[in-house]
Amino acid sequence: MREGGKEEEEEKRGRREEKKEENRKQIQILIVNDDGIDANGIKTLIRTLAKEKEFNVCVVAPERERSASGHCITVHEPIGVKRLSDYYHDDAYSDDDDDDDVDENENEREERRGEEEGEEKVKCKSYSITGTPADCSMLALGPDLFPELIKANDHSTNNNSTGGAQFDIVLSGVNRGDNAGKHVMYSGTVAGAREAAMKGQIGVALSLDSYSRSANYSESCKIALQIVKSIVSSEERKRLLRGLVINVNVPRDGEKIRGVETCAVSKCSTIPLWKRVKDPNPEVIYVTHDDGEEDARAPSPMPSPPSSPRNSLSLERKSSKILSSPKKRDNSDVSGAANGNSKDFDTSDYFKTNLNISKDDGNGTSKWRTSETRWFRNGFGGTERDDRFGIDSELLKQGKVAISILTTNNACLTDPSYRFDISEEEAARIKQIGVDIAREVAESCI
Repeated sequence: MREGGKEEEEEKRGRREEKKEENRKQIQILIVNDDGIDANGIKTLIRTLAKEKEFNVCVVAPERERSASGHCITVHEPIGVKRLSDYYHDDAYSDDDDDDDVDENENEREERRGEEEGEEKVKCKSYSITGTPADCSMLALGPDLFPELIKANDHSTNNNSTGGAQFDIVLSGVNRGDNAGKHVMYSGTVAGAREAAMKGQIGVALSLDSYSRSANYSESCKIALQIVKSIVSSEERKRLLRGLVINVNVPRDGEKIRGVETCAVSKCSTIPLWKRVKDPNPEVIYVTHDDGEEDARAPSPMPSPPSSPRNSLSLERKSSKILSSPKKRDNSDVSGAANGNSKDFDTSDYFKTNLNISKDDGNGTSKWRTSETRWFRNGFGGTERDDRFGIDSELLKQGKVAISILTTNNACLTDPSYRFDISEEEAARIKQIGVDIAREVAESCI
């Protein structure tokens, strides 16, 4: 090799080492959610955090909405993982079939090209998966998705002994709707943060107290940004908060936030209201398995959500195939779709109509025949009351951001009545960290 070529190669190697050192100094952030990869909450959070030069943002999110999935994990079937672009912009992720080790100069050219075309692009390595929010965190913290973040034999800062990736913070959200009270048990958003905490990370669950599809998440993400900066500003905070969940609920009127406080988790929970409904999917699919056995497989109780453009490209299971066209259980005509008998009917309209279920008496009940399947839907029947002072649901009503610090078994460290299994001194420090973070968020965002 010529002398000049050798010097050029050394210079390139030096630049690569500098880049690696720069990446090591960045704050490593993982973002997951339960509303799906295309939800407005996660889109706004990605744009807000990935623009910060000191942050390296990674994303693993469900390909579709998985709300109220709790801490469910997938063990009985494989999980499909789709690699998305290294660059995120407002419209959607673009497919990127290139290798992970693509030349850095090419990445820079792609970023510059996006800016020239008027697109707002930020660097963000990301994946969509067919699993749950807890699956998202579990996969991301393993060795396969982010191998560049594995720190070999370094367990001094957390208790993650799986040899997986290590993040400074794992953010889950921003969720559409609050996660206050007992809903922390049902919430896929809280579960995404809790799974990270179970692996020794700092989990932060973020929720906006609005179910509107057009809700504005900018204020919530501004608060999330300040929470991240507050946590990473102190090694003591990072050390004490590892293995814990910070549950953050933001009131719906972001521009009218009246304060930020730490609080206890309320005892409130949605009261179920079960209603009997017609069979939402009266079809049987005949399938054959690899061993040649054929059976009739019952459909799921509810149709899957409508597919987005990305969902149509998702991985499909190959273990079985449809042998014949879907067969009706009765001889009704396909025109029954208008009455809600098609698997493709609009559930939001269908369940608003009055259902005339045959063979029922005046009270809507009848003798339940052996082997008969009936269908029920859970509706909103109100909320349990909790009149204690300073709880999360009450703070939201007052227009305040509610911050609770939870253990992985949902014990609330910011509840004044909680008895700690740790020393009183350390417990007091954790409480004070919560108060300090709330104050810093208030000073920065209000």
